[in-house]
Amino acid sequence: MYEAFYGFREKPFSLTPDPRFVYLSQRHTEAFAHLEFGRRERGGFAVITGEVGTGKTTLARYFLSRLGPGTATSVVLYPALSAAELLRATLDDLHVTPAGPSLKELVDALHRFLLEARAQDRDVVLLVDEAQDLSPEVLEQVRLISNLETDTEKLIQIVLMGQSELREMLARRELRQLAQRVSARYHLGPLDRQETEDYVKHRLRVAGGEGKVAFTHAAFASIHRFSRGVPRLINLICDRALLGGYVRGQRTIEPGLVRTGAREALGPLFPGFPRLGYAALGAGLLAATAVAAALWHPPAVQAPAATPQPVTTSISAPSPPPTPVALEALAPAILSAPRDGSLTGAEQEVLGLWGPGPLERTPLRTQLEQLRRLDLPAVLEMFHPARRDTCFLALVGIEGERADVAIAGRGRLPVALAELDRFWTRQAVVWWRDYDAVSSADAARAAGWAREALARLGYSEAVSDMPGGVARFQRELELAPDGIVGRRTLMALYSRGPYARPRLAGPS
Repeated sequence: MYEAFYGFREKPFSLTPDPRFVYLSQRHTEAFAHLEFGRRERGGFAVITGEVGTGKTTLARYFLSRLGPGTATSVVLYPALSAAELLRATLDDLHVTPAGPSLKELVDALHRFLLEARAQDRDVVLLVDEAQDLSPEVLEQVRLISNLETDTEKLIQIVLMGQSELREMLARRELRQLAQRVSARYHLGPLDRQETEDYVKHRLRVAGGEGKVAFTHAAFASIHRFSRGVPRLINLICDRALLGGYVRGQRTIEPGLVRTGAREALGPLFPGFPRLGYAALGAGLLAATAVAAALWHPPAVQAPAATPQPVTTSISAPSPPPTPVALEALAPAILSAPRDGSLTGAEQEVLGLWGPGPLERTPLRTQLEQLRRLDLPAVLEMFHPARRDTCFLALVGIEGERADVAIAGRGRLPVALAELDRFWTRQAVVWWRDYDAVSSADAARAAGWAREALARLGYSEAVSDMPGGVARFQRELELAPDGIVGRRTLMALYSRGPYARPRLAGPS
């Protein structure tokens, strides 16, 4: 909403863990050094822990972005998996096809791949994010994977990243064998006062806003005080403060804007809750701030008589929802949803849309536009700065700028797509049906099926150049354009084909 007003190329305080925005404080630099040490030594596990919002996932993305092309990587971002599902997810990322579905066949396939990679002098890294959600049984399977080695070195480097509970898990007696194999460990703490200021300036610079907006010295002090140096909270507070400056028509962010932004971002964590807000400020900008008012749902306050108006010639007012359905507030539902109960309820909601029959389950780290293109109901992991853990909801429909979700204790709710995106961790699980049994077919039949499916969708080059046609399809669906029809590409092909299935864009 406010990017054009300040002259940003993009939003500077998005919650997406974009490695371009990584700010290496002293603590993050030390954590990265531990990751690099573990990788180069090729021994044991590397474990990085930290409280919610301290930048673990962004650090993980940065670490992965620095790996050379000779390193094969598997990233597990949805750790609520069984041992077999963890192995299958790892093999999918490494583009390895096992001989069969048994646990032994999965391990054998991974072992063969690791030996081939070592013969080619390639490193292999398995990174598990949110590892505190792994069960002890799956952690034991991870330990057994680490036993795949030669006489002189490990064949795979395993990185576990998670919240503080991961440290507590590794201290359990039944996991002592795994704990003893940790060769590098580090706990990320919050930023100090100066690092908080440097962090904000860094993100403004990357977004193209250096010299276009000013935070006062006192504003930086307020940001640090309210966020306690936690990067995710800094992002939330600064985003709201910039929106408040836009509403007021000023490009200097002062403590008052930070305080109101913090009140909006932190909710029950902020002294003096319930919240107040900016929604009634600037009557002439009512259309441009409609989205913010819908998201924050604050009580009305009287606007100052002489509120300056920002220049609006380059800012288009957001379109209203395409249907007259009243949008619900998502934050209260997220705050009250139990973690385990919400996961079970969301999964049942999505599975109920499919009806009886076998389904494939694929975890994704993605964004809403990709889910819109896949057009498949999904379970999304949600966070809120006022709760320590996360919860889950089912995304069952998207229409324009409105999403229909189902969440434990609230049933189905129509919510603003922007609000859903604000509280989403980017973790999703999608179910799909292998109608033509392609995943279990021989290579020739699977290739023929994929070629026909691509040609039917308009990728005619797949007839003569199968990898090229697959890669173009993958790029347009925002999948890794490797030219290989893996499980995620197969899911995407089915989602675009003439099959009866539940859809996000149609009746669910």
